[in-house]
Amino acid sequence: MSFNIAKYKKYLIPIAIYLCFIIAYTGYSAFNNNDFLYQPVWDVGHYLTISETGYEVQTCTDASGKPIEGICGNVGWYPAWPIATALVRPLLGGSSQLAFTGLAFLFSLLLFLLLYELMNRLYNSKTAILALLALAASPAAFYLITGFPYALMLSLLFLYLLLLYAKQNLKRDIGLFLTALAISLCYPSGILYAIIPFIWYLRTERNKRNKNEENEEINKSKKYPKINYWLGLTKYIIPFILGPLLLWIFFYFKFDDFFLQLHFQEKFGRTWDFPLTVIFKGLFGYSLLIPENITVLWYGVIFLLFYPYKIKTELWIMALFLFLFSPATGTLMSIYRHYLLIFPAYMMIGTSERPLWLKIGFIAIGLVISLTILFPKFIAYRLV
Repeated sequence: MSFNIAKYKKYLIPIAIYLCFIIAYTGYSAFNNNDFLYQPVWDVGHYLTISETGYEVQTCTDASGKPIEGICGNVGWYPAWPIATALVRPLLGGSSQLAFTGLAFLFSLLLFLLLYELMNRLYNSKTAILALLALAASPAAFYLITGFPYALMLSLLFLYLLLLYAKQNLKRDIGLFLTALAISLCYPSGILYAIIPFIWYLRTERNKRNKNEENEEINKSKKYPKINYWLGLTKYIIPFILGPLLLWIFFYFKFDDFFLQLHFQEKFGRTWDFPLTVIFKGLFGYSLLIPENITVLWYGVIFLLFYPYKIKTELWIMALFLFLFSPATGTLMSIYRHYLLIFPAYMMIGTSERPLWLKIGFIAIGLVISLTILFPKFIAYRLV
């Protein structure tokens, strides 16, 4: 069987962008004789212990070692990334560091290819290239090649969209279910992405009815939806709920606490607040050039500068929801890496009808922010 080179030639573009992306951050690290990019820092250490010894609950202590209130350990982190690391580790001589570093580079390449394929299918190659550049140059894109699970999460999300917008059949439905389940087991915010199939389903069903509005039976079903309508919606939502539910059931049997993860989070003192108020306090209470504020500004400008949105309704609504969700928890802490998952923002830039020079210029600003503010602080152990 002959190998069709022409069929895969188009992927040279995302591969080239990926290589430039990798060279930028690994080269910066090498120039500064710094290997922080590859170390199990911050949350990465917790994913590491889960992959090696499983979930553990520990007593919280202060600087002197005295017990304090709260639940500590690694039960606040989700299992998909540790499972992937544990599966690969035996192939790499038992090294967890090699496993999570190698997977991060592998999944980051995969997500570049998947995003390019998705945008190329929905729009065209020019749009796909711009969306890729926007992702690669976003202020915290370097987190994709760290031990955090962001590359895995985005790979799963782009795969999910490719399946969602494909022709409906049994294989596609099974793939959607398994991918959504993996997303929900990857990161706490995974459950939020159920918004995408929810709005997609309502939109597509409404369009079906509109095409058949002359049919009296269908007109009646608008007022009295059949059970099949709700069952059809449920099958898209359940896997996003199933992941956290399975994890919490596991916590119940192992630690006798179904809501252990919520109890674990209590010590961080997050309280729900109006997101725009939190953003306002951050922007006007601190320098605009701190990582949190400059990231909020970059993503916020996307919603203003690249309106009207040319991407699907469920995607820009998802983007807006994610933009407001993290501030709604009462703080902007670590928001630069949380916002990395607002993937529709990159698609909005790519599909915008704004002049090419404006889109390229805005993308370049993101890269400058990353290389001059965020990444230097990251490798200096100053970004949580």
